[in-house]
Amino acid sequence: MPQYEYKVIKIPINQQQYYCSFMSCFGWQVQNMQESVDRVVNRSMGFSNTTNYGSFNARTYFHPHTNNAATYGYSRNHGWGSQMNTEVTDVQSSLTVTLFRDTAIPYRGELDAVEKRFFAATPAYLNRCKQKDRSQEEQWPERKAVNACASEGKALLARGKKQAQKQVTAQKPIQTQTSTNTTVQEQPPAQIPSEPPTAVIREMEVTQNVFQSDQPGLQIRLNFNIKNRKGIQGRAVAYFFDEDHQPLQDVNQRFKTADGKVSVGSTFRPGFEDSYYNNYILFLPYSELDQKDGEYRLVFNAKIYDEITKTFLTTSPDFSFRYTQNGKNMRGENISSPTVKTAPVKPSKPAVKPQQKPAPSPQVKPVVPKRPSFKEYSATFCKNYGWDVLTEDRKVFLEGLKVWYKDYSNESLKYFRKALDLNPKEPTYWSWINQQLQSDESIPFLQKGLKELPNDPSLLFSLGIAYVKTTKLDDARKIASELAGAEENSSKMNYYILLGMIAEAQKDYKTALKCYNTADKFRDPESFDIIKYYKKNCQDLMKQKK
Repeated sequence: MPQYEYKVIKIPINQQQYYCSFMSCFGWQVQNMQESVDRVVNRSMGFSNTTNYGSFNARTYFHPHTNNAATYGYSRNHGWGSQMNTEVTDVQSSLTVTLFRDTAIPYRGELDAVEKRFFAATPAYLNRCKQKDRSQEEQWPERKAVNACASEGKALLARGKKQAQKQVTAQKPIQTQTSTNTTVQEQPPAQIPSEPPTAVIREMEVTQNVFQSDQPGLQIRLNFNIKNRKGIQGRAVAYFFDEDHQPLQDVNQRFKTADGKVSVGSTFRPGFEDSYYNNYILFLPYSELDQKDGEYRLVFNAKIYDEITKTFLTTSPDFSFRYTQNGKNMRGENISSPTVKTAPVKPSKPAVKPQQKPAPSPQVKPVVPKRPSFKEYSATFCKNYGWDVLTEDRKVFLEGLKVWYKDYSNESLKYFRKALDLNPKEPTYWSWINQQLQSDESIPFLQKGLKELPNDPSLLFSLGIAYVKTTKLDDARKIASELAGAEENSSKMNYYILLGMIAEAQKDYKTALKCYNTADKFRDPESFDIIKYYKKNCQDLMKQKK
């Protein structure tokens, strides 16, 4: 089993994403995080004031015979008083992050050297980040210094991975000879043991708000062992449910089971009859929970699945956590204890054979996923677009949006067009209508829109895409040249995406990938990462070409 080395760093909470993302470039993974209070300062401020004013007037009379005196007079006293006491408490806290990596990682010495340069360059970069104007951040020499360290670390990791793959390939028997002829044979499959398989999840640790590839998410660390499965593939999977224990429905077909429920998993192949796995990591980005804005109580459990018998060998207890989403801000908070000790569970009954590589589905009753009401959806929509006042054209548009939200019907198009007639200066209407048009219909429509809204970046980008889809590449290049001078990062990103699409249409996949990588530099880290889909499609086309 691999041996691990550990590193503990103590950082301000607002630098969590920065450090976690960059440390992964040197082979480190987050094991756990803990917020600690470094200093508590109590300050007490008090104020009091009392004022008195008074006077006494008197006349004294002495009797000539008795020597007695009598005093007559009056007095007055006006006064006021006040007292104020304020107590102020300042709490200074930090984040302690524990990271780990395999001690046998290739190029470990070189990675350590690059990591030292990264830590040396970091203070200057973080100090410059305090300034208000960060529009030219990518051009800062301080940013280039830390980026260079990250790029070098990633290159070393990629080289080490390729080297390890070559070693594995070299160890596999390629051919066998007999006395009569020479034939090429595949390595025989692992023999299935006569003893039934067993597995135990001994410990499960959950860490929230971990950043991986600049995405916040939930990290599950499993410690488990499995018996009687040497050389046979298994799978560790986590399944996610709502508070009623109904499975969450997947939307984008990425982290899912064979029947489209949210899950995350990976395969393993034990090397011994009794194999132990420590620090087995599963990571699910929060965006893959596919929830609307709001606060949710969610549940997951982890299972070990046997690919031969198609059964779940063991299941962890349910783990509850609170998930909050507000636009691009996503955050999790553990409700259950972060570390869960588990007990052996008997294997379940055979499950239905999965039809594809995604994780097998647990045996649960199918359920229609909950969906926000249109009232909730439209309220969020208006908030995102800054529609504080509902004008006549916006009311008409929302009528169409209601039709669309019901069953995604094209009947909504007539409402959208009516809203556009009432207010042709609203870019939202042009974009929503364009989404329902074919590419050949889209071109004249967007050209008309640019007459109303000259040089609108979103309309220009949409028109460029339409030109690419209709193979009008010269026209697409003209659109790209118009986007080239834009100052906003979003427009720069669209410019390089469009160049990549043009290169891809010409089957120049290497240039396309370079353009997509450049576009990624201008993407808002908290926005939906659409660029990775362009990259994946381009890489798939490159493989087909080969």
